[in-house]
Amino acid sequence: MSGKELTDRHVVVIGGSSGIGRAVAARARAAGARVTVASRSEHKLAAAAAELGVTTHPVDVTDEESVRALFAATGELDHLVVCPGEMANGSVLEVGADAIRACLDTKLVGQLLAVRHAHGRLAADGSIVLLAGAGGYKPFPGMSVTAAANVGIGAMGRSLALELAPVRVNVLVAGLVDTPLWDFLPEDDRAAFFAATAADTPVGRIGQPDDIAASVLHLLENAFVNGALLHVDGGALL
Repeated sequence: MSGKELTDRHVVVIGGSSGIGRAVAARARAAGARVTVASRSEHKLAAAAAELGVTTHPVDVTDEESVRALFAATGELDHLVVCPGEMANGSVLEVGADAIRACLDTKLVGQLLAVRHAHGRLAADGSIVLLAGAGGYKPFPGMSVTAAANVGIGAMGRSLALELAPVRVNVLVAGLVDTPLWDFLPEDDRAAFFAATAADTPVGRIGQPDDIAASVLHLLENAFVNGALLHVDGGALL
């Protein structure tokens, strides 16, 4: 690769106003892409526009009309990255039905709707990268709903790679990453969780958003990668 594969290409990053998505947007901009960042948080979108020099647009991926409006506004695009951030944590005996639906609607239905409404505007040599989490591939108590959603993303992405060819579709499965997604945990509990996971991970640490973003850029740039399920987790699954 020449290192200029993304120059002047249009990359849309859904969930790009914080965490992994923001790191993807920053890397894509640095690689010369025109970037549109979409998310539900208008104040985070404003910060991304000011700090990264990206175009922004609000979207709620659980609302099909909102997704339709996003792609009507963005116009033609070359690459789509979807970074859903919803989890449903807790025992299957206790987790609420609303939390279950919110997780599945965001991580599965939302990604599917994004693909549906982006596809007609995607370049034939373009690509889609869907983000999933390692919780679907290594069992953890209290994460059965999130696990189901994450595995579903992997299966969906591989099927879409066949259905939407020649547009490439890949799924990146991220390990534990230090993002605002975990801010619901009290600070001491979060630090202990991160430390314990790092100790059990061969590389000796948890991930940072840029670790994942670097691999997302690889999937966007390498035109011979298609239908991949790429685990980026520091060897945690081992």
